[in-house]
Amino acid sequence: MKFQLESSKLEFFRPDAFGFINGLKKEPPKQKMINLSIGAPNRPTPEWIVEVMKENLSNPAYHTYPPQHGAPELLEAVAYWYRKRFGVTLNPEENVLVTVGIKEAIFNALHALVNAGDSILVPDPGYPTYFEAVLFTGGKLLTYDGDVDPMATLDEIESLARLHKPKMVIVNYPSNPTGRVANREYYDQLSELSGKYGFVVMSDLAYSEIAFDNLEVNSYFEARQNLELGLEYFAFSKTYNMAGWRVGAIVADKRLLDAVKLYKSKIDSNVFYPIQLAAAAALKSTPDSYYRELREIYQGRRDAIIEGLKASGLTFTAPQGAMYVWVSTPEGTDPWSFTEKLYREYGILVVPGTAYGVNGSKKVRMGLVQEFEAMKDVARRLAEGRSW
Repeated sequence: MKFQLESSKLEFFRPDAFGFINGLKKEPPKQKMINLSIGAPNRPTPEWIVEVMKENLSNPAYHTYPPQHGAPELLEAVAYWYRKRFGVTLNPEENVLVTVGIKEAIFNALHALVNAGDSILVPDPGYPTYFEAVLFTGGKLLTYDGDVDPMATLDEIESLARLHKPKMVIVNYPSNPTGRVANREYYDQLSELSGKYGFVVMSDLAYSEIAFDNLEVNSYFEARQNLELGLEYFAFSKTYNMAGWRVGAIVADKRLLDAVKLYKSKIDSNVFYPIQLAAAAALKSTPDSYYRELREIYQGRRDAIIEGLKASGLTFTAPQGAMYVWVSTPEGTDPWSFTEKLYREYGILVVPGTAYGVNGSKKVRMGLVQEFEAMKDVARRLAEGRSW
């Protein structure tokens, strides 16, 4: 008797855009490669965060399993940060859960809260893990247009909620990959819809500190102070250049978080204690000047590449936040072919838009993940490529 060696669920991951990109890199391009494909900061973790990690590495008390739901120092620091940053009051023990980054948070939360057949609304384009996690749970994947002004999505979300009665709606602002930013009014109205139709709101706040042109980034819980039917997660990867540290947090309604805690307890033993202490230092010891400089760095990179895109004749929407530019492919060109051309002819490595959903079928994502001079070089190469 023959068995299928791999799970049929792995088909949810195919075609693999990042496997395609890695395949391209096996052959050198005509110009030196500038990698804009990975969504990770290129700068080191701030030294005051690293020092806390170093100070605690040799403490044998931290060489055993960490607290199952997170170190009390980090749970309290998350509550402190939410109070300072958003004016939201949390109970550290009841409303905060430490996670191994955001991918784990998404998968575990959905597995803990979603039954087979439950309808889940996901932005398209959106972070690929949303789609994959919903499909892995057996949930019914429904999408709304994520490539429009956030306020314009509310009517579609309400129409879908009325028709399908979803268990959950996932939102992500600042958005990966579109760079759009939602305002407080958006969250106020989304909160009203949640109360009206009884769905959970899962808010992805990974890019909360990267916004441009003095735009303010809000938390969903500013509109939903009682946290009811709300779940929001963030990581330290983008703000503090800690992508490799693998630490994040979920903030949620106690009823939702208790379910996630139970499920997560069967999956992992949480994050190494010294990493959690370093993450707590990031939230409590980082000076305000750091956040200002962070926004200035990414805005400078954004402005540099936008100049090249304008000169190139390519169509794009200037991002309001996050660390990506969402660019339309030339007429008649699919994103896979355009990704290959950009790499082979110009040495610019990007991501095919289809990695982020059907609405990315005529797009590519360019990351603001190299230094200013490199982004200027990208702009120059794009400006020279008018014969798309």
